[in-house]
Amino acid sequence: MEGKSISNEDISARMMRRGFHASRYSTDPRENVRVLEEEKELIMAQEHDLQMRNWQNKSQSSSSKGFLEAISNIEQLLHSWRWIALVEHLSMNQRRGSGDNDMLHAENDVAVWPAKGLIDAGVMKLLRMSSRDVADESNNWMDTKSTSDTLFCDVFDSPMRRAALNACGWIKKYGNLQDLLDECEGRGEFERSAALAVWHGDLESCVSALQRGAEDVRELQVEGEEYDGPSSANGTVRGFSSKNNCESYAEALSLIAMCVAGFNVTTASDGTIRTTKLWSGACSNLLRRPGIVATMDNVSSQVHLPGVSYLRGILLFLQNIGSEIGFNNTIYNEGLSLADRIGFACRFLPRADLYSFLDVSMRKCIKFGRLEGLIITGLDKRGIGILQSYMDRNSDVQTTALISCRVVLPMEWTFERRMCLEWLESYRQFLNSLQMWNSRAAFDVGRFDHLRRLKQGGNITLASGGRQFAIAKKQHLKDKSQANNNNPPQLWARCNYCNASLPLSKLRRQEGIANSWLSRQKPVLTCCPQCKKPLPRCSICLLSLGCLNPYMELQRERNQYPRTGMSMLGSGGGGNIQGMEDLSGLASIPFATWWSWCMRCKHGGHAHHLCAWFEKHDTCPVSGCDCRCQFDGIEKLNRPGLQGIDQTCKPCP
Repeated sequence: MEGKSISNEDISARMMRRGFHASRYSTDPRENVRVLEEEKELIMAQEHDLQMRNWQNKSQSSSSKGFLEAISNIEQLLHSWRWIALVEHLSMNQRRGSGDNDMLHAENDVAVWPAKGLIDAGVMKLLRMSSRDVADESNNWMDTKSTSDTLFCDVFDSPMRRAALNACGWIKKYGNLQDLLDECEGRGEFERSAALAVWHGDLESCVSALQRGAEDVRELQVEGEEYDGPSSANGTVRGFSSKNNCESYAEALSLIAMCVAGFNVTTASDGTIRTTKLWSGACSNLLRRPGIVATMDNVSSQVHLPGVSYLRGILLFLQNIGSEIGFNNTIYNEGLSLADRIGFACRFLPRADLYSFLDVSMRKCIKFGRLEGLIITGLDKRGIGILQSYMDRNSDVQTTALISCRVVLPMEWTFERRMCLEWLESYRQFLNSLQMWNSRAAFDVGRFDHLRRLKQGGNITLASGGRQFAIAKKQHLKDKSQANNNNPPQLWARCNYCNASLPLSKLRRQEGIANSWLSRQKPVLTCCPQCKKPLPRCSICLLSLGCLNPYMELQRERNQYPRTGMSMLGSGGGGNIQGMEDLSGLASIPFATWWSWCMRCKHGGHAHHLCAWFEKHDTCPVSGCDCRCQFDGIEKLNRPGLQGIDQTCKPCP
């Protein structure tokens, strides 16, 4: 792949590229997930090309530090935006009273999804955990403890734990585990699918997932044999850069599948559950196998392997089933995603131990600026602290602004509100400084649209179903119409001679307009309807500015509304302006015929004439005027980091 690798970009170039994305990294969480996934695939492809060139040149092939950091950062962002999209979807369904969350129904129909938004969607709040609540043992009645038939260890359950599992993405529609496993395998995460199956006590699904993963790796090996080089871009990120690594990894998956299939336990004389010595020894041998062993040397010489971490998590959990060591090896394994570790803890840890783990993880996320910690805190004060720590370490004001603008913080949170406002304004100024006007405008529009629906308690994201989409779209158009009526225009064109306002709504309210004269004129006038003096002319073609004939428009509207609003159509009554002053039909008029003028020298003309003029000139087209109307005081920026993107700024109409 030609060009500079995006994994070595600085944060400014990265934010600029994401802001210029075709669909833009902006206020839509699901779209942000798609943008980040495409970026991850591009980085993987570039790294694969680099390894292939190194192989052809007989040089050492290893993953660069920038590649490892870029993949780690994208994974962190993906986990955060997926959590945001999930929580907003669940909150939307809860407000609508949707039945999509039947998987969360408790035995006595306890609350389905208790959180109203991102602020109170943290796992600690869903579990109703504070230091005082945990110390009070009377709260333990909320948890139901049972023994797993396949894992032979205690499993905890409660409506609050199910809500927390849902926030972790562990529960799909109607509680079907297979849907969760299929989603993982659809992204190529066979190791994670196998681990989730084990933690849910479904060893058979774990074996099947590992076998399918081995087949997938062998397919990558076949692709690599076509040119006897590196396996593929997908194989690069999974940690094997040659066909030998593919073969070894596929063999390891098959051996682990056989090991899980032979899982068995015995009961000791003291009543404890233990695995057989022979089976435990086989697990130990697999854990020491090259490619599975966890050493810092592997991490430095290869790509960070989340799949290997899940494989080790499976073996260590089953090897130490029911013991504190087995649980700690899983919940404190940094190679696993925080959401999966929280889900594991919600299933297997008692309430006090669960709180201790969440508290330690939250403090670590705040200290090191890990956005994954938002799943523990939500966007409360501690969540804002995580964003601040992430900002301090990564200087990624783009992500902090996009996340923080999704909530309306309470007025008493003065410090947090000030921080969020600083992030917001810094990102807007960043886009403006790069002349990325469209990106900044799209960000503002999406932000206000989201907050308006949030304050009204309406939909956060449009549903995909036909009827639900139609309802949401109808409500959106209604809100938009009301917003237009509540915010009338504040700037109008006026006649140079009599100072009469030229918009149609203003002409109707003016006295003394001769209707008999207007009735004989064309629908579009070239003179002032009040004083009959000529209107300003285009600076290029010298044709006069057009103005709607108020008499002809009044007759048209009377024919359109023969029974309603007649009293308001009369002599300029200020009644229902929605029906009488709605000029949305004029939107079909070509842009070329629209009128534009300079806010400094007040000279103007037809938009397409001005565009053609300023392609070859810098000053105003009016003779004797030296105003630089196009870019007065603004220098055109050179942005070499955005190769292949049209950077030409056009004059605003």
